[in-house]
Amino acid sequence: MRIFTSRKLAYLVALALTGALVGCGDDGKDGVDGAPGTPGIPGTPGTPGTPGEPGTPPPVTSSTMTNVKVINYSFGEGSTTYEFEITDENNNPINGLVAVQAKVAALTEKGFINNRTESAIDGKEDNVHIGGAVSQATEGAVLTTLGDGHYTFSAPMLGVNVGTEGIVWLKVGGDKTTGIASSAELVVNKPEGAFSTTTEACYSCHIDYANGNGKHSSHVAQGMEGEVTFVEGCLVCHGSVSKGVKNAEGFSIGGYATNTLSKIGHINHQDFTKDFSVQNCTSCHVEAPKNINVAGPGCIDCHDSGGVPGAILPSDGADLRIMHESKAGITERQAIRAKYKVSLSTPVKVADISTKADHVAEDWSSTGSNRPNPVTVPAEEGFCTTLTVKDVDGNIFNIKDKFNYSNPLVFNAAKPIVYAGAYLHSYENGSLVGRPGNRTNYFYGYNTDGTKNICHSNIDTAAVNANYVYSARVTFSTAGWMEYDGNARYYSDGKLRATGYDGSMGISFTAYSDVVNPTTGAKVSAFGRRSVVSDNSCTTCHNDATAFHKNGAFDEGGKACIACHDNGMERTSAALGAGFGPMVHSWHWGNGAKVGEVVADKDGNRVITANSASVIEASTSCVACHEKAIDLGKVPNQYILEKQGSNKMTSPVTANCYACHTSDSAKAHMASNGGEISIPKVADWFKQPTSESCAVCHDTGRSSGIDKYHKFTR
Repeated sequence: MRIFTSRKLAYLVALALTGALVGCGDDGKDGVDGAPGTPGIPGTPGTPGTPGEPGTPPPVTSSTMTNVKVINYSFGEGSTTYEFEITDENNNPINGLVAVQAKVAALTEKGFINNRTESAIDGKEDNVHIGGAVSQATEGAVLTTLGDGHYTFSAPMLGVNVGTEGIVWLKVGGDKTTGIASSAELVVNKPEGAFSTTTEACYSCHIDYANGNGKHSSHVAQGMEGEVTFVEGCLVCHGSVSKGVKNAEGFSIGGYATNTLSKIGHINHQDFTKDFSVQNCTSCHVEAPKNINVAGPGCIDCHDSGGVPGAILPSDGADLRIMHESKAGITERQAIRAKYKVSLSTPVKVADISTKADHVAEDWSSTGSNRPNPVTVPAEEGFCTTLTVKDVDGNIFNIKDKFNYSNPLVFNAAKPIVYAGAYLHSYENGSLVGRPGNRTNYFYGYNTDGTKNICHSNIDTAAVNANYVYSARVTFSTAGWMEYDGNARYYSDGKLRATGYDGSMGISFTAYSDVVNPTTGAKVSAFGRRSVVSDNSCTTCHNDATAFHKNGAFDEGGKACIACHDNGMERTSAALGAGFGPMVHSWHWGNGAKVGEVVADKDGNRVITANSASVIEASTSCVACHEKAIDLGKVPNQYILEKQGSNKMTSPVTANCYACHTSDSAKAHMASNGGEISIPKVADWFKQPTSESCAVCHDTGRSSGIDKYHKFTR
């Protein structure tokens, strides 16, 4: 590379106006006084002077940050030129630049291609030139200094000409021989309307890929206004045609990388996470994809026709997203989700539950019941609620007539309901704090309109010093539904479940009743859930519209999950017991992420499968679930019970933080500020105040607020 210096000098030219001098002779006699002169016209006030230009910052020769302002770029026949200015972190111009990289992914009939320059094969020179990549090391490249911090860079690039359109990319600095820091990777220009997805679509799950630990996270590009250009930046290398596609001479006719961006999206994401479907195309393709040629870019990722990819055929209104989503059953599941609504009546205290119920939920012999077997519905006092399913027009959907009792349980379009049950919970201070009514030891009966009564006898109910509320779930099956998904997985305690997740392939609905006094039966309040997540927090990533397991669903921010994963159910989150928040934190980023997605190989050994959330940096991705920063002062001062049988409890803010921050030093810090981890459970634990003082320093807006270390805005 040749480096030239050609400083342009500026000159100031001053024009002096001089008055004419009149010559003087001998004085003559005084003449007669002349007439008085006419008063002069007052002078016009002078215009204020223009303020002087601010002084030019002094140039520097090193930087910890390098900012680039691209003045222009141009393509010639087989060449490219950039003009730009660079400044440091203090806006001082930077001199001494020696490192420049420039790339162009040219837009062709097959999409974006940045073709590598390859070595000769059998004496033949590379005969494929599409777009290209150059640097200061490229033969014939010239970097010229025009002034302080002002440069042009020109280099041969055989794959461009004056008519080339494409993604234009630039990066400067970073050479080890200087102290000039590398600039961001910049998308200088891009053709509008040529992309099938958007940065916003990718960032709905990835949030802030540049700060995660995903592959090439350091290569996230920026636009000219500092905006993230994730898709365009990726396409510069991972274009529309793979590097592996060769011509007859053996030279690549594809782009810079083997994996195209569409292949990364279509193939690498198929095992992205539990209940993610790559065929839910609208998750990524906000608009209809540009190409409908099954042999063309994008389509051949799944429909591999072999050979050279075909040209892009514009969709022209044909929306292949609908076809894919329908084939995967997503459209049908979404339609069911939109069509029905489930509700529960206010629980009623009845003297004889047999007047409401005439069926026994399950075989109680395996649940520790002391009742004689077979069990019949007793004439005992208890609580009952009515479960109702209605369509959007308000018509009652008959649960009794549509319930599938087949064994083995398989999909039956005429009887789509495969689960319709309810739990009796204890409720205190806006939280579910236990389940006094056993989940299997209940009775039910159908009303003439097809609604379902669910009852718990006081004999089978463990007395709790809290109010009562019911939850219910109803699951519709669709084609392809399975009672168990058959995927072996390990629990966090090391036990293997060979049948996989249960009830995970249906569409589930959740409802909660009003809250009642367990002694009088009087209504206390409506059910309320303190929620700091949005309704689509879970479904953005878990997008296939199915239930998860135990007939719980991802909709409404995991509303169904808290029926089991609440403050009092003593569930596990691998490191610590389990309210809903600690469970989510741990199973995405804490110890749960290390053990939750585990399967057995052919030899029975544990194999950890990919945890999708691992590519999302936890502290910068809070906004994936949380709409705004958490107000720690509003967290109920109420313990969370730990793993079943441990008889331990943990204070709530500590439980959430410790789910991710599991080091000994973090644990010691929490304990020193009143955080309580695994202390003995006490009677009426949900009424006992905790000692933690986390909010004093870490509440939002405080000197060490969580918002300073965790990102709650996009």
